[in-house]
Amino acid sequence: MKYWIYIVDMSPTQDAGGLSATSRRELATLFGTGKRTVSVDEAAIALGTSRVKAAKRLAALASRGWLRRIRRGLYLAVPADAAAPSTWSEDAWYLADLVWEPCYIGGWTAANHWSLTDQVFRSTVIMTANRVRRVSQELAGVAYLVHHVPPASLEWGLAAEWRHERRVQLSNPERTVADLLTRPELGGGIRHTMEILDTAMLDTSVTDIVDAVKRLKHGAALKRLGYLLEELGYSIDAIDLPMSSGVVLLDPAVPAGGPRSPKWGLRVNVDVSA
Repeated sequence: MKYWIYIVDMSPTQDAGGLSATSRRELATLFGTGKRTVSVDEAAIALGTSRVKAAKRLAALASRGWLRRIRRGLYLAVPADAAAPSTWSEDAWYLADLVWEPCYIGGWTAANHWSLTDQVFRSTVIMTANRVRRVSQELAGVAYLVHHVPPASLEWGLAAEWRHERRVQLSNPERTVADLLTRPELGGGIRHTMEILDTAMLDTSVTDIVDAVKRLKHGAALKRLGYLLEELGYSIDAIDLPMSSGVVLLDPAVPAGGPRSPKWGLRVNVDVSA
């Protein structure tokens, strides 16, 4: 995909395609080296002007469709071959890594990437070590669900994919399942999480899944894993599943109710056998 690179041979007042020669020179200065994004501070330095004036120029270019505003003070170059520049958006993973690094792609987004589900969700799930003010966010027209994780959580169970010049991390299949057992809502609920687990078991082992969940040190996730594996018909008697005390909900997003499972310390508030 080509991005705006301008070679200008016209008078300062000449206009082509709704863009003045001055604006073309500015865009060439900002993105001519192959950069894809620019901040207000970077623009001020590149254009040799004040931060206030640079911010106004970037906002003006964005209002005419030549740039897309990702967040306050950060803009993205629109490709020259974009059919509809005003509605064009960049790759969702690329934007996420740009804004929330250090982070990884997780939840149902990772599950779909690994073909653990064919269900497509509107929002992209992001797990970040940065502070999260709002779970539901949007960048350049792309919807995200953003969740905070401890920095140490980004040190294991991850794979990588190149998106343009950025090496974006995503949870591997075992880590994806482990995260969903911790937060079933990121898998579309416990029933869909169970389907993802069942599919994952085609290419991995019970031990690998158990080890991944143990690394999260989340007692409720271990209880859900044991219960779901048993429901799926797997033999787990020889697997060490240390159980924490107390009773937790099988699906924390669903109101409490249903029978209690003494073996797993669960309130089975969702029937997953149907």
